[in-house]
Amino acid sequence: MSDLVDRRFLLRAFGASGVGAMSFDESIHLDPVRSTTELHQACSAALVAAVKGYETSDLATTASSVRPLESTTRAVPRERRLRGRDALDWMRLHAAVTMVSAGTDYDRGLRSDAAARSDRAASLARAAGDGPLAARALALRARLVRQHNPTVSLQIAGAAARIAGLSPTRAMIAGKVVAGAYAATGDVVGVRDAVARAWRTMEQLDDAAYGQPGFALETYSPADLALASAEALTTVGAAEDARPYLEKAYGLIKDSGQTGMIVSVRMAQARAALGGARPDHEEAAEHAAAAVALAADRPAEWVARLVRDVSNLAEQRTGHALDELVAITAAWIK
Repeated sequence: MSDLVDRRFLLRAFGASGVGAMSFDESIHLDPVRSTTELHQACSAALVAAVKGYETSDLATTASSVRPLESTTRAVPRERRLRGRDALDWMRLHAAVTMVSAGTDYDRGLRSDAAARSDRAASLARAAGDGPLAARALALRARLVRQHNPTVSLQIAGAAARIAGLSPTRAMIAGKVVAGAYAATGDVVGVRDAVARAWRTMEQLDDAAYGQPGFALETYSPADLALASAEALTTVGAAEDARPYLEKAYGLIKDSGQTGMIVSVRMAQARAALGGARPDHEEAAEHAAAAVALAADRPAEWVARLVRDVSNLAEQRTGHALDELVAITAAWIK
């Protein structure tokens, strides 16, 4: 396989002036002149661009650019009658693209679509021999059922952990999925144990495995784990224990430009400000307002729901809701 990809081909495939804002042309796989190798490289580059820009791009835009890529990576192996290692390479790529699609569905509040795609991504990744990617897809599935059935969420997370190996995905499963499931049941001991296990896994990983904060397919940063730890601890009433993790997360992401991640940390800070022994409405409102201002160019249902939840908590703990912020973000809920 050639290591070089014609730049003009990439531009044609992406239909943009650069890979950061692509609109993948799903008819490109019909071009008999281009080799399967070049097409695989172009699709891989488009996937990398989508993941890299996930935290700063509008989610609807990301979804619209990934959908034709999802279609193409599914169709090429069949149309070109690929076999053996080539077929497995495309299966793995299609699984990764489907996983990104599932992530956008989840963040946009399209839960049934996210469930279907996460299931498909998990099956494809396992068939292609990519345990960590399959585990990541199962982890998303576990998060989808956590609110309604934490026990089932823990079962799915356990299955995911068994195939994740010693990888960033294993740390993510323990710190985000398992800790979150225990938090949903109010199990403080379970949360603390899951958080501790996640950090032990992180300590065994090479720094190269951390990647940038935010959405990823193969990495998991300390900033993400710190945020997940804080969210779970805050949920079970250990807001003071959560604060050091929030300080760590914010210190790592405040200048990163990763909008989605910064919004998440700001909203977690708002919850922590209300969850302590002396709830601080002013601090919570400040954090939440900063999050909403950042999210204005990237409106998403998950942000609106966080704002609503924090507003309800503010009313419970201080007698004053965050009505203005709820009103601003209400239209973001589909």
